[in-house]
Amino acid sequence: MITKPETIKEVLAEVPEVPKKRHSQNNKAIDFRLDIDAGAKRVKCRLNGVFKSFNAEAKEIKGEVPLRNDGCFGYRKKNYVVGNAIDRVNGYLIVSSQDNKLTHLDVWILGAITHYRKQLKNAVEGRRRKTQPVQINLWLKVITLSTPQRKELDKMLKQIAEFTWEDIEFKVTVKHCEFIDEGEGAALEVVNLYQHERFSLLDLGGGTVTFSSYEWDGDELSTIARTPVSGGGMNTIINRIFKSLTRTDRGAIQAENSDIQEALELSALNEVGQWRVPLRSNGKVKDIASEVDGAMSEWVGGNYAIQKLFDTISQRLAKGECLYCTGGGFAIGVVADWILRYLKNEIDNANITILENPQDVNLAGLKWVETDTQT
Repeated sequence: MITKPETIKEVLAEVPEVPKKRHSQNNKAIDFRLDIDAGAKRVKCRLNGVFKSFNAEAKEIKGEVPLRNDGCFGYRKKNYVVGNAIDRVNGYLIVSSQDNKLTHLDVWILGAITHYRKQLKNAVEGRRRKTQPVQINLWLKVITLSTPQRKELDKMLKQIAEFTWEDIEFKVTVKHCEFIDEGEGAALEVVNLYQHERFSLLDLGGGTVTFSSYEWDGDELSTIARTPVSGGGMNTIINRIFKSLTRTDRGAIQAENSDIQEALELSALNEVGQWRVPLRSNGKVKDIASEVDGAMSEWVGGNYAIQKLFDTISQRLAKGECLYCTGGGFAIGVVADWILRYLKNEIDNANITILENPQDVNLAGLKWVETDTQT
């Protein structure tokens, strides 16, 4: 027999208690938008609009990572140091040019993120629950030539679920990953600044020299043809310069590839219009311009693929076609000058332009995609 409750108190007693809403224990996720170009010599990246680059070298170490250094993190029960800080630690060396550009893409990505100390620090300080991990939503754009490996790369990127930085745990959710053609940024720069509908790009990177032809229909950029020469980039040129130095000054010059790279970056024309490439060794400075000239000649003459590629480019220049140059090799004055003189040999009014900041434009040129999206 059911009886009616006689008082409000009795009515309320019979109403089932509504469970209290439990607050989520996770911190609010922060968006990290990362564009990355993991080259053979340098990793170039842009996180939330801020551009950086660092040497494409890493170490897997057994001990703890140094604090307050760029590129240091823990990941999948291992510790890594990426970039210039590798000189501070001992460990297993990972070099991008030794076929590790893509096989260790997750390391380069986390190495890039941990070069942005300010952004990470702000994310840490913005946590509401200090005992919980920092939550990151990662939006990726990966610059690559390796079209056949995109599915494998996408699978590998899903492994990036968590890492530690400065002894703080971060949890990562890859929200979106887009693979972008390596030359697209530079090609978009040409389209928007020079208004060309058909043109070619010569990209001299660390590991590869690539010749590509593009067409712009007013709305979309398409690749007509591409010829990459793997192993034909700046690493090969520097190795040939090193060999040239050992032949001509055996025992007199002590130099590593990094020393030669810095000497090339310091190259400049003297008062009589000749190139000077200053290499410091044993407390003295030697001009290695003649060794560079010989090494460049060997670089072309000793590689049929490069020689044939340059002949093709010269033939097109003779027909009046436009060529734009990009990549870190064209940021080095003495190297760029040598290549342009070779390509323009016996060609009047050859239409060749080195893009501004050629070492960065493959990544920086993607700004035009963002501008189109916003409009």
